[in-house]
Amino acid sequence: MRRVLMIVPFFPPMAGGGVHRPLAFARHLPRYGWRPVVLTQSADAYWIRDAELAGRVRDVDVVRTPTLSGQALAAAWRRRRRAAPRSVAGEDPGAAAGSDRGAGTGVGGASAGGGPAAAAASSRRSSRAWGIARRLASLVLVPDAYVGWRPFALRAARRLLAQGGFDAIYSTSPPETSHLVALALHRHAELPWVADFRDPWMNLHLLRPPTPLHRAWHRRLERAVCEHAACLVTTRWHEADLSRRHPRARVHRVPNGYDGEAVAAAPDASPPADAFHVVHAGMLTQRRHARAFLEGLRRVLDADPTLRPRVRVTFVGPREDANDRAAERLGLVDVVRFTGTVPHSRALETMRSAHVLLLIKHDDPRYRGMVPGKLYEYLALQRPILALAPEGEARELVETHRRGRCVDPGDVPGVARALGAMIASWRRGGLDDEFDLAPVPQYERARQAERLAVVLDAVVEGR
Repeated sequence: MRRVLMIVPFFPPMAGGGVHRPLAFARHLPRYGWRPVVLTQSADAYWIRDAELAGRVRDVDVVRTPTLSGQALAAAWRRRRRAAPRSVAGEDPGAAAGSDRGAGTGVGGASAGGGPAAAAASSRRSSRAWGIARRLASLVLVPDAYVGWRPFALRAARRLLAQGGFDAIYSTSPPETSHLVALALHRHAELPWVADFRDPWMNLHLLRPPTPLHRAWHRRLERAVCEHAACLVTTRWHEADLSRRHPRARVHRVPNGYDGEAVAAAPDASPPADAFHVVHAGMLTQRRHARAFLEGLRRVLDADPTLRPRVRVTFVGPREDANDRAAERLGLVDVVRFTGTVPHSRALETMRSAHVLLLIKHDDPRYRGMVPGKLYEYLALQRPILALAPEGEARELVETHRRGRCVDPGDVPGVARALGAMIASWRRGGLDDEFDLAPVPQYERARQAERLAVVLDAVVEGR
């Protein structure tokens, strides 16, 4: 069996949208002839946690390293505060660097830590504070705020490669620091390399570089990655964009998907009979917010006040506090609930209980070509979708599968019309009949892992 070193910044017990794709690859690659070794950051280096995900890591070697980042320093400070009143001789509250397998100490045991209280505490952050922090970080940290992981990752990776037996390197972004680690290893060990762009290069497509010099710097780094790696992308738009801007790049499209085993194992939950339930699952960060939906919801309730006790909206996942303030300002605190981060199985259960699943895309033309990974999970759950999405591949997926209604992200009157129509269909008992809720097995992540294995085989064999 061939071996691949996977450079994965976020791995369970870390959570968030960027975890699931590399986690699925690591789980499913062995059935296609590839044994992964995952190199990742210490377990507390990210603000979103779900220790339950660690249970899905079976027979995967995971090597964790220390890191220098704002998140890691904040986590260390919180550990010291928690440990100070109850310090025990010989106890080390910190997470040590090391290696683990499956659900051992480094993945699912004490260092995974947190529990429901910790998850809830890490589910919301200040829109203002983090906006300022991101702008300051973009000035001095290139390519991203996780560049402090690079020296630790390189040292650990070189030790692993010195042992021999590896056939290829895989890296995934964002953050793009992972690709710079892989680029250095590729040059050092002369191993073939696959760079997986879950999203396009962040500081060229979603975040604005602070100066023209920074933009040129990011373009040079992206070019270096694309000229040396076989590039994986998730959408047609990004495939065309990279091929146009980097004609020498070898670009392969492997769409995002959903974990079929997790969906099948999720607890059954039926939508309530006495209330119309809308569920949004996923992150509301990086200028993706719920304000337009909430304003449309308020218009629907103002038009028919009798609906108010019969409409419920649940937001599951991490968020910035501008979303809470919008719900308060609009007088919707009795209708809207923010649960914060919950275990993935519970999130799936909550999504199953929805009459309508809400998708919110960035209202930014630079990001129109991207498809949120959560959309594929929505498709797998076979519930109608209300998509706040501009023209692009995400909207096309909803429309092609006849799975729901689509409006532009900032179109408040359009949101009110679409939501009102879906509520009216529900009251008549015909909501599900309006849409095609058939299974979509073509997006199952095991199939995407097979496609990655084909790419890995090709780069190893020089094809």
